[in-house]
This record gives sequence, structure tokens and C-alpha cells, in this order.
Amino acid sequence: MQPDVLVIICDTARADAFRPWGGPYPTPAMERLAREGIVYSQATSQAPWTLPSTASIFSGKLPTEHGISGDCFEWTDGRPSSPGGAVRGFDGPWLPETFRERGYRTWGASCNIWISPWGGFDRGFDEFDHLHDKVRLPQGTVGNLLRKARRLYGKVDRGGRHAVEAFGRQYAAAGSRPLFGFVNLMECHAPYDPPRPFYPYAPWKRAQTRHLSGGSTKSRRFLSYNAGLVEPPRDYIRRVRELYYHSARYEDWLLGRFLQVVGDRGRPTVIAVVADHGENLGERGLFNHNSSMGQTLLRVPLVVWGPKVGVGDGRVEEPVSLLGLGEWLRAVADADGEPIRGGEPIVSEYESTVRHNGIPADILGMLDAGRSDRVPSLVYHPAVSVRDGRLKYVAVANGDESLHDVEDDPAEGRDLATARPEDLARFRPFRDAWLARRERRPTYETGDVAEDEIAAHLRTLGYID
Repeated sequence: MQPDVLVIICDTARADAFRPWGGPYPTPAMERLAREGIVYSQATSQAPWTLPSTASIFSGKLPTEHGISGDCFEWTDGRPSSPGGAVRGFDGPWLPETFRERGYRTWGASCNIWISPWGGFDRGFDEFDHLHDKVRLPQGTVGNLLRKARRLYGKVDRGGRHAVEAFGRQYAAAGSRPLFGFVNLMECHAPYDPPRPFYPYAPWKRAQTRHLSGGSTKSRRFLSYNAGLVEPPRDYIRRVRELYYHSARYEDWLLGRFLQVVGDRGRPTVIAVVADHGENLGERGLFNHNSSMGQTLLRVPLVVWGPKVGVGDGRVEEPVSLLGLGEWLRAVADADGEPIRGGEPIVSEYESTVRHNGIPADILGMLDAGRSDRVPSLVYHPAVSVRDGRLKYVAVANGDESLHDVEDDPAEGRDLATARPEDLARFRPFRDAWLARRERRPTYETGDVAEDEIAAHLRTLGYID
């Protein structure tokens, strides 16, 4: 009997969001998954933001190979065009399609507009639900008051509860045909705003902390901090981290609900829980997930659980790439295959902040005018990261290079490039190969510019002003 397979992406969840990777608070669902399944200590994402990273998980290819990144859409008046043409135009294997070819019924649900039918990610799914807060309130003063009241009393989440309910319905209706399910959860994405009882402050502070951690001002706020144009308020980092880690506690509660659905039905099931990327929470003066290739963005949680299927258990300490996850899950469905193992250099790529984010015109003007001397080079230039054992190399298209021992120096505060020229030379062929891939990366037709409800969702996530 083929097992059901469920892939859950915890959007923006850095590894230490959860206790098995050093998180500050208990996360019992993730702890159970790690205890009963195979947990990876050093899983590495192929990109520091959602679109290219998720496409790499689905395709098993690097962003420069599949071409589904900020390089495949255009910004017009501060709004992106749809990447859907790129997703549908990619001509390689695509994870849900490969499961459908094996006789699986395929269902997906996402709380992120990038991973939606607008983004092309309904490809290969029999059904795909774009989940978000569906309550429609009037515009104007009355509507604003109602919105504030709902947030005050924790009546809003990021679609996570809807995702659990939808999965329960799909799981129950699967019959004898196996189900491949995919869910994108957004609880760790800014603005960090967990519902009660996970919200760590008094209820009347919710509007203030929601604004503090992003909301529609996220792009402006975090880019200003990252580029040194504005200094964060006193005590800002502590409060933002507190909100973030309590958001992770809520996401873990949702993971527990998924486990309960699986347990109640008793079907053989494999669950893979992973993040597409992490988050900067003030490390090295950075926030959000742009302008950086730091471990806070690339090191992510990964655990695969399936006691009735025999996927195994234990902890893998060596660094692993996410590129092999889909292949392993397909092998499990075929009653074959070994778990992901490390040992090979791991490549991650970024196309630059100006391709990834809609930078507000006034912020871009200040950056262009040189108003700060600490603008990260990745704001304007693409970069590649290569992790090989304990060493991590980052090369930027403008010629910048750095080398870090991320075991001795996990904060990446000491650049070893000058002291270890032989290691620098060993990594440079990876840089050259990346530059060559960028020259021949796939190109696709540009989609329609985001409007109306799609633009509103992007604004909530902080991608546009």
C-alpha cells in the first residue's frame, strides 16, 4: 500500500525557531517529530526567500537552473508581475506531477500569495487552496475598528487553521487512493502576530507590536534598518525576537493538529516538515530575509516522520541540501530509497534585493545617493553561497568574497578570506560555475502585474508599499 505523503513548509522558520534546533521555547509537536523521525541538524535552503527556494524543493534544481526567482518577473510601479509563467514553463520534473504519475491524488494549500495559483504553484495539483483570512470587512472607520478588534482578541491567524481543516477533509476523502498533500504555513512570517494564547504581551498592545514587526511597512522598515539608513528603536530586537519565537510556538501547535488528523485516521503516512528559508532577527544589524546569505536565512529545520512506513529515525549532523528531498519522498512512495545524506558541497543562490523586493522609491533614492556606508552588496548584486563541511564561502557578482567557519563562528563575524587563500581558491570554481549558470538561466514570458486582492496580500506581507 502506497503511503500518503504530506510536505509542510514552515515559511520563514529559521532552524532555531523550534526546540530540536535550539529554540528558546518548548515546541512539543516538532519535538515529537524529531524524536520519532529523522531530524537534520544542518539542512540548508537553496535560496533565502520563498519563490526560488520552494521551486528548488519541487524541482530538485538550483534557482539558476529552474529560473523561478526574482529574475523571472518585473516590477512595475512597485508591484511585481506574476511568476506563474515561469513555474508553468519549467520543463523538468515537478514534485506534485511526479506523485500524480504514481497514482496519487494531489492537493495543495498555501497561505502565501507567491505560492498560489497566481504564482503558478497549482501546477500538478488536482486541487489547490489559496488560504488567507477570508473575512471581508467594510472600508473606512468602521472597518478599521473591526479589524483592530479582531486582532486585539486574537481572532486572526495567517490561514493555518484553515489549512488544518482543509487537510482533514482531503485526508478523510482520499479513500483507497493515496494522497500527496502540500501545505505552506505563514505563522513565522512578518508581521509576527500570533493569536491568543501564544501572543506574549497584553492584548491591547497587539496593534503596536504588529506595526513594530512589519505589516504593510515591512519593506520600508526592515530595508531602512538593513542599509543603516535608520537605527532601530531601543529594545527593538528583544521585542521582535519575542514575537517571532511565540509565533513559532503557534505554528508548532498547528503542526500538532496535523499529527492529530493523521493519528485519528491511522493511514500509513509520511510527513516532511521543512522551511523554505529563515529570518534575520537583528543579527549583524539585519532583519527580514533579504540582502543576506547568512546562516540565519539558509539553515532551516528539516524532519521526516513516518513510523508506519519505516522511514527511520535518528539525527543527521552533517550539512545537507534540500535538493534531494523530493527524490527521497518519491522513493518512499515506491517502497525504496535511502534518506538524504550529506557530504557534498551545498550551493545556495540569491538574485539581489532589488529583484526580490519592491523597494520603495524614497528608500531606493537614499541608497542610490549613498546616504549610508553600510548598504549590503546583496541589495544590488546577486550572490552565491557554498557550504562544504564547516566552511562557508559567499561570492557576490561585484567581486566581494568572504569565508567563514560556521561551526566555530556561527554568527559569521570573522572573515577568513585573507587568512586562508588556499581555501578561497578551492571555492572559486563554484563561483565561476554559478556565473556561467546565470548567463544561461532559463527565461520566461512575464506575467500580469499584481492587482487588487493579490496586491493587498503582498502589501500585508510587506513586499510592496
